Parts: sequence; structure tokens; C-alpha cells
Amino acid sequence: MKPKLIFLSGLLCDATVWQPQLDFFAKTHDVQAIDFKNLDHFEKMAHQVIEQMHTPCIMVGHSMGARVALEVYRRVPQLITHLALLDFGIHATKEGEAEKRERLIQATREHSMAYLIPNWLEPMVYAPNIAIPEIFDPMKTMVLSQDVMSFEAQIQALLQRPEVQSLFSQINIPLYLGVGRQDQWSTLAQHQAMLELNPKATLAIYENSGHMSPLEAATQVNLSLNEWLKAH
Repeated sequence: MKPKLIFLSGLLCDATVWQPQLDFFAKTHDVQAIDFKNLDHFEKMAHQVIEQMHTPCIMVGHSMGARVALEVYRRVPQLITHLALLDFGIHATKEGEAEKRERLIQATREHSMAYLIPNWLEPMVYAPNIAIPEIFDPMKTMVLSQDVMSFEAQIQALLQRPEVQSLFSQINIPLYLGVGRQDQWSTLAQHQAMLELNPKATLAIYENSGHMSPLEAATQVNLSLNEWLKAH
């Protein structure tokens, strides 16, 4: 039986963002990608994942999906054998964050999901990658396929996110952190600080990549994750 490998998607993301990983690992693992459309609380997101976990598995989360992975680990640590977290954070809600996110929601209501492409998606991507159709076009199509209601629901979840810093420092299974070197949303420095909280973790840095590393640095992510899994 192939080991189960579950990928958890971030804000406004679905299996599209994981397609290179789903293709790469399908020969050796039982792969699955889960997204959180229209869910407005991390408890609901974690419950959705746990419902699909029938045996211990490897879990990989990206951005908001990494926070969901931490919530799953909080509830059923015995069902996760390896935990990989990409382009994410463990900080609490920052001052002014709610207001900034509400302005983005309001603008999206007024101008449609297309507003998010130049004002949300492009700033997260390493600028040269925006001009590469095989990298950027799938992201753009993915975001435009979503709706404002789901965007608002997921934002509400993020604004009510539970404290995870203490949980993160106590993780005692193989732990992998990955980040795009040019990620301005969840920076390299932020990941290096998290590594200090859990020094046993492995930190991988993806070159020429912003926040959307599963697509921006697909080959690097695949090879790095594969090497880490073989080593643990």
C-alpha cells in the first residue's frame, strides 16, 4: 500500500496549486489535495481534513493550508507521520490586518474577482514569474474561478486564527519548512525565526520564487520534499 500524502491548499487556492506535486508523487504515494472553499473557521477546515484521514499520513500545507495542517496536528497528532509547511506564518493577527483585509474584500465586491489579480496575486509572485505563462496562468485561472463569498469566509477564518506558536515549538515528528527566497508575504527571515523555535526542523529555500512556491518553484519543491521524505 502506498503511503498517504495529503496537500492542503491556501487562501483562494485549490488542487491547481499542487498539480506539479500531485503528478510527481503519484507513482510512489496515494496523493490527495484538499481546499477550503466557503469555510470561515479553522476548526471547520481541520474537521474537513480529519474526516478524510483513515490511516496515518504525510501532510503538506501551503500558506493558510499550513495553518490548517497545524490545527489537524493539534487534534490528531497520531494521524500525521511527517509535516511539511510551505510559505506560512505562526504569528497572531497583526495591528491593522483586519482593516487591510476588509478593504480588499470591499474592493473585490465592487470590482469582481479580477481585482485580485493585480492587487493580491501578482504582489505575492516573484515578478519575473508573472511573465511565464505555465507558472502564472494556472494561478490566475484558479483565483478567477473562486467567488467573493468564499474569499470573505476564508479571510474571516484567518482573522480568527488560533494561537499556534506554542504548538509549533512542540512538534516532535519530522518537520519541514519551505519558503521562496523572494517571498514578501511570508518571508525567509520569518521562516528562519520559526526554525529557532523548532531547531530539529529542516528549512528549504526555493530560488526565484515568491509566495506561490508549489507552482513557482515546482521542481525544487518536488525534489526537496522527496529528499526529505527519503531521509526521514
